Amino acid sequence: MDMDMRRRRSDLDSENFSSTLNMRLKSQLFKEKFSFEIVGKQQLLDSEEGILKYPNIKSRSRMKPLLVWVVTLGVFSTALLRSAIPIYLNVADEKFLELKKCPACYGVMLCPAFLMGDIVPETWSRFKAAQLLNTKNVYFATFKDKHVVLKKLGHDPQLEQLDHHILQQSVGLLNNPIQQVSVSAAVRPYTQQNVWLDCVKDFEGNGSTLVHRLRVFDPSSQDISSNDLQPSIGRFRGSDMLMCPSQRKLNYIENEFVKNNFGLYRLTCLYNLMTLLLLNSEPLIFQTFPAKEGWPFPIYYGACGRVVVEEYVGPNLAQWLPQASWKERINAALQLLIIADKFTNGAADFRLYLTDLSLFNTAVGSDGTLKIVDGENIVMVDLEKIRTDRPENFDVPYASDNAGCEHLPSDPHCMSYSEQDMCNRLHNDHNFFAVCRELFSPLDSFGLANGLPEKILKRFPLIPVYQTDCYSSTIPGVRKSAAENLISIYQEILADM
Repeated sequence: MDMDMRRRRSDLDSENFSSTLNMRLKSQLFKEKFSFEIVGKQQLLDSEEGILKYPNIKSRSRMKPLLVWVVTLGVFSTALLRSAIPIYLNVADEKFLELKKCPACYGVMLCPAFLMGDIVPETWSRFKAAQLLNTKNVYFATFKDKHVVLKKLGHDPQLEQLDHHILQQSVGLLNNPIQQVSVSAAVRPYTQQNVWLDCVKDFEGNGSTLVHRLRVFDPSSQDISSNDLQPSIGRFRGSDMLMCPSQRKLNYIENEFVKNNFGLYRLTCLYNLMTLLLLNSEPLIFQTFPAKEGWPFPIYYGACGRVVVEEYVGPNLAQWLPQASWKERINAALQLLIIADKFTNGAADFRLYLTDLSLFNTAVGSDGTLKIVDGENIVMVDLEKIRTDRPENFDVPYASDNAGCEHLPSDPHCMSYSEQDMCNRLHNDHNFFAVCRELFSPLDSFGLANGLPEKILKRFPLIPVYQTDCYSSTIPGVRKSAAENLISIYQEILADM
């Protein structure tokens, strides 16, 4: 080893060697200087002083280009994935709005707002993954600095069922195989089969204008492709708006819908209207009984394709009640009872029935105002038609008895209703029944059944009686009377607080 080192120093001091020879000697001496010994799993470096060092210089030099390739590949893959699979949801995308299916859609009046970027998703709705996880097809966004909710009005299977129904019923009219027919084309003959011309009076009272109108129809019984009446069992039913059919009701809804889509060709409005009647009548309820006229519904802003935009009210009652004060819960109960009374009284001789009231579809605004945010299961009844048709027992008061829930005593949320008695009775206490089932259920979410202060019970000793009557009475007239008494008591309690 000493001889090698002396030779190395001699060689390095010599200036007469050529550069080529010098490099060869350095390479040779470098190899001779080090000896490598593998001990177990470690590679040890033996220097001339006998000091052991762990780093493997040769291995490290090879690792550097490998790391560079790994980092480069990672950056390239990330960029490729981001371009191929967008991270953020684009609500102006035609696939999201399903514009190609129009006029088998909900409207187009709000499309400029979508396409100009005025509607921006927020919270988790910003991410594309929300579409995969969001089975309800409900998204949150902002519109003109206001919080809004975007709804597609159905789960994906429900939307597919709607398209299938329209295609199946229209394929015979188009004389094309179903594979060659789009729902955009199919909705036209489907709707036109149920259109008639009506003479509408002008502003001077003259009946000189003919307009297209929808006639009452039943999608569960009429096979339009063959024009045969068939049993409704297992067939497409349509939305709850088609319950208790009435031409006057349909005309009333249609007029409000056309008014809110001013400037759109009337037949196109009817195609949109037909789509909503078949799928989900919530937008029709919210437009026919608008928030600006005092109805306890969210503001309806409009639609683009198969997406509607509604006001975001606030947390639902299930989220809000645990943190609510005793006074706030009394106020919420009072509002629900007033809503039941308002829906029962109705407007223009029409009544609304709540068939799916729950803590989850009633929301609380920042000012404590309650609104019904899910209008899909609201039934609209024409009282004038009942008086005209005079069905059996039409003027006999009906008391809801929750028939059908007897076999589910452990389910406090079970609530039944009689469609026939809704459609054929002038006096029906269902709305008070629905509200009191939530207010005074054994779960006592509002804290009114078991949580009232002793001083309130001493002052109003009949409160428990009224609450029980409203919850479970089957005597006609008793439930409504109990609800009216509770409204008076709650108002008095709040006025003194």
